[in-house]
This record gives sequence, structure tokens and C-alpha cells, in this order.
Amino acid sequence: KDYLDVVSRPMDYGTISSKLEMGSYVNDIAEGVNAVELDDDSMTAMEKILFHVLRDIEQVYHNCLLYNQKGCNYYRCGEVHLAKWRAFYKKFVEDRTGESVKIHLNDFRKSCKLERQNSNRVRHFQVLGGDHPNRKAVAVYDPDIKMIVKQYSSKTSAITAAMILKNAGYECEVQLTERNVKEKLKIALEDDSKMIFGYRWIFTDDLRSANFKLKEKSLAFGNDSLTSPAADNIVILREDKLSGARFRGFESEQSAFEDWSTTRAAAINSVSGIGDKSDFVNNFLDGNQSIDGVVWRRVQTNSGRYDDVIADQKEKLYSRECPKTEDSQKKTTYEEMLR
Repeated sequence: KDYLDVVSRPMDYGTISSKLEMGSYVNDIAEGVNAVELDDDSMTAMEKILFHVLRDIEQVYHNCLLYNQKGCNYYRCGEVHLAKWRAFYKKFVEDRTGESVKIHLNDFRKSCKLERQNSNRVRHFQVLGGDHPNRKAVAVYDPDIKMIVKQYSSKTSAITAAMILKNAGYECEVQLTERNVKEKLKIALEDDSKMIFGYRWIFTDDLRSANFKLKEKSLAFGNDSLTSPAADNIVILREDKLSGARFRGFESEQSAFEDWSTTRAAAINSVSGIGDKSDFVNNFLDGNQSIDGVVWRRVQTNSGRYDDVIADQKEKLYSRECPKTEDSQKKTTYEEMLR
């Protein structure tokens, strides 16, 4: 409901395609409607149309990154697709584009980046009536990046979301069913050590008051509640292509393939290929393909061990560690988590 309060100029690929088919870009430029005033006599009419098309494509991704909280799935998906679009533009479009178009497009990109940097928007969820637990807002907190990635206005909404994730095939630390999901979430909300889908689920009020503690996550594998092999035996890593964050380690191609198959089935974007083990090894493990920005790669160290990976992960963890409180427990403010 607050989308139009945040995004001043909505845009999508369907609108862009329709405007191209209907010739709306020509009319907009001629009438000065939904068009940028380009005080550049060196640009031809076709170059002005091209600029407005490219601007609208950039606007799609800008809106996604502006509206969604940094670190959440939608934000990361927007980053991945923006990177794909920029790569396509650089390879197939940039060399065919006039200098004036490039200059104006670069100026637009800078203005978008500046708007995102200056946006300190925090979403607030109004919980209706009373202090009943089912009406208390629930936050989904990522201990790795120390940020809230999602919030639900009630415990009931959080329960529904957990079952949607479970039914979509996402790996979970506990066995969730329609019968036990309510009790499992209740335990996770009360027990600092319990994780669900790799995240802490916490009442928003507890976050605001800093009334919570964080369980130290495994440096090698992210969530140490999941069964993972010893660091010495790691041969394959699953990581985020953009951020470099490492999610999990695997002892064999078979275990990595099983994880890849689960991820492939729940992918946001369609994945080409037949989906067998040879497809995984040739195109992902030994190739350069990814699924929604996630890649699987072999671990290569001089010692054949995982020590350098652990050291690198420690360095990343300590570089973003929150200041310790008097009771030596890591805490961070509610406002910092929403940045």
C-alpha cells in the first residue's frame, strides 16, 4: 500500500513494450509528457527515443532497489537482474549508442544511486489491538549481515509465510508440518538458539528493546544447526555471486548436486538444461552458470584444506561485528538493522 509513497515513477517491462508498440515514446517527447527535457541539439529524434527507453529500463531496477529493504530476497533479485541487464547493455547496445545518449544515461544512473543513498526509509507495521502474541509483529533477522530481511504484521502471517517457504522446497533446520508449525515458530521466537530457514525469527518489540541475543553462526557454513561436513573435508562451496557471501560447504559432488537440485526446483527464474548431475558439473561446477545469483564452485587451496576460506570468512565476520555490550553479547539497534 505504501509503494506509491516511496516510488514516484513506477515502471515495468510490460509498459515499456506497450509504449514501443504504440509509438508512445515519440508522442511523449513531442508533447513533453513523461519525458526528460534534453537541452541537447546534437541528439537526433531517434537518439532521444533510445535514451527514454534505456532510462525506463534503468527505472525498473531503481524502483526495486529503492522500495525493498537491502538484503531481502527481492532486493538481491533486483541486484542480480540489474547486473544481467548492464552486462547485456555493455555487450550489445553500448557500442551502437551515441555519446550524448551515454552521457545522459550515466547522469540518470547517478541520480538514481544518489536517491537510494539518501533514502533512509524504515517500514513500520501497525499491529491492531492489544498485546496478544498472535497480533505482535514478527521480524526475520539475518545474523550474517545483521539486518532485518522481512517483517510480518502478526504471528499468524509469519506462520503462513513459513509454510509457503517449506512447500516451495526451501531447506529448514526443523521439520515443519501444518500441525506443528505454530509450535515450532513459538519455540523459535522464545529460544535464541533456534533458527528457521537460516534466520532468527524475533518479535519486533524485542528487537526495538534489544531484548535478544545472537547465536554465533558457523564461520564455514552459515547456519550451524544444519548438518555440515568438517571444514577439512570441504571440496565445494555454495556462495552468492554478487556479495561473495558463503552459504554452505559440501564434501562431495553428490551432496552439492542434491543441494543444487533443490535450489533449481525453487528458482525464481527458469533454469535451462536437463537437470541431471552432468548438467550441474559441466555448466555450474566447472562452468559459470548460476541460479538467482547463487553459484557452486570447487575449493582450491595450496594445502588442500579449507583454512584460507575460514580465515577469509572470519575477516569478513569481524569487519562487520557489532560493538559488544557489557554482558559481552553482540547487539545492534533496531534502526541499524533496517538500514
